[in-house]
Amino acid sequence: MTTSLGTDGSQPVIRRAARLGRELRWTALGSLAAAALATLARLLGPLAVRSGIDNGIAAGDKGAIATAALVFLGLLGIQYLAQRLAQFSVAWLGERYLLLLRSTLFRHLVSLDMGFFSRSKAGVLVSRMTSDIESMTEFVEEGAVTFVTSVLTVFGVAAVMVAVDWNLAVVVFGLVTVVLAASTVFQRFASRAYRDVRESIGRVLASLQEGITGVRVVQAFTQEGEQAGAFGRVNEDYYQANMRTAKAIAWYFPFVAFIRTVAIGSVLLFGGRRVLDGDLTFGSLVAFLFYLDWFFQPIINLSHIYNQVQSAVAALGKVFRLFDTVPSILDASDAVDLETPAAGAVTFDDVGFSYVEGVPVLQSINLTVAPGERLAIVGETGAGKTTIAKLVLRFYDPTEGRVAIDGTDLRTLTSTSRARAISLIPQEGFLFNGTLRDNLKYARPGADDRQIRAVAIEIGIDDWIDSLPDGLDTKVRERGGRFSAGERQLVALARAFLADPAVIVLDEATSNLDPETEAKVERALSVVLASRTAILIAHRLNTAQGADRVVMIDEGKIIAEGHHDELVAAAGPYRTLVEVWSRGAGVDPG
Repeated sequence: MTTSLGTDGSQPVIRRAARLGRELRWTALGSLAAAALATLARLLGPLAVRSGIDNGIAAGDKGAIATAALVFLGLLGIQYLAQRLAQFSVAWLGERYLLLLRSTLFRHLVSLDMGFFSRSKAGVLVSRMTSDIESMTEFVEEGAVTFVTSVLTVFGVAAVMVAVDWNLAVVVFGLVTVVLAASTVFQRFASRAYRDVRESIGRVLASLQEGITGVRVVQAFTQEGEQAGAFGRVNEDYYQANMRTAKAIAWYFPFVAFIRTVAIGSVLLFGGRRVLDGDLTFGSLVAFLFYLDWFFQPIINLSHIYNQVQSAVAALGKVFRLFDTVPSILDASDAVDLETPAAGAVTFDDVGFSYVEGVPVLQSINLTVAPGERLAIVGETGAGKTTIAKLVLRFYDPTEGRVAIDGTDLRTLTSTSRARAISLIPQEGFLFNGTLRDNLKYARPGADDRQIRAVAIEIGIDDWIDSLPDGLDTKVRERGGRFSAGERQLVALARAFLADPAVIVLDEATSNLDPETEAKVERALSVVLASRTAILIAHRLNTAQGADRVVMIDEGKIIAEGHHDELVAAAGPYRTLVEVWSRGAGVDPG
């Protein structure tokens, strides 16, 4: 379920960003103080120049000139040190904030339910963690200090110009009003454009990932041109979005520079006449011209980094929309731990389930799996057998009825105790980048090498581990790419065995292996499943034959249940399925 963020404006996003970084507020205040000190030292510089001109040069007082010069140099030194401190502290603050944001976002993503990931494109999610965060990194590294000091300078210079000569300040402020009006128009147009850019880059990455991941299929069906065309259309949208931002920048920046030139000419015209009339000192005019340049320069600086600000705000908006996605699978406020040791009885009480409302996938499923029983679930593709496995693992909650372990509804259990009691062995053993030890301990982080060794011996992979160049410290590489499919599956079995669950859900762990490797995995599997409740998603005949009981699913309903031999003898739909399997395997269905 997703709630609206309301990111049509940047203020809600900025306020929310500030709440996320509350723990960094004192560092932020320190950075702001350093930037303010640097700005103040800079603003006082022209006043020292004015004193040197009016009280020194005009009055012929060399001492006043020397004093003004020393004060000016001292202010420069203070400005340098404060600016350096501000530069470092703002950069540190920004990087710490991004570190916090990335960690918080990843932690939130991995907590979301399977329904969210089935609806979301992986490329878009990767874009949130990479491209969007990168746009904020650019602002932190290049624009944050400029943004802070420019804002402080604009307001500081405005106040000092009024103090030096309010008449000239009124002339400048009148021109600035025109700039502010143009800035408002630019902001509204650019905000939409930058949001479009962030949306477009997500679609580009999603299309790119899809094309690369499915390149074998693309080439097998000679659809390179069609795939390139699909990517080209998404890429064209990204180009158009960037061009809209370029058009906004192309008219806005030159306009601000033009108004700056007009302001300088106006101050020289009116200020110079007042100096000649004796209404304004020459030192004040020089100081005012300093301030005038400094007044427009920060505005130009802000214009130049506005794209970074807007890009960062737009990216934050996308990230916060992910934060607003609430997991549908959560521990209840009164969730309890499952009593240990768990017996492993699994019960489906009149369970119904739909991925999409009004489209039932399971209907009125009543099923009890006894502790230690090995149950095979069979059926044609799309019958609902994998959905049953997902409900046992609580990847989803049933829309009707309940799923229980040892008589306790899964929805009332803590996720930790449920995970200890129920483990998954997927069809393809997935390994994470790291060492073999890390992957074996994944489901039981507290296990030591002695316990790992004992499991390896029971599974029969101790000799294989010893043959590896670094033993348990061997790097498995991304997705376990260093090992074969069979070796990865053996590691997955050992990982599940080390976790010591009461219930194992198995998605045909030997279906993609060669006969020799399959035999090794089958031997290891017999050790893992011994004395444990096993729910097997069966795609092949031998899995069903080795089960204590077989349940056949068709269109979300149980249509046959019993031992393999009994169901074959009954000459019903199960026998028909077995005959199909037998023709494929070349065996007698019995």
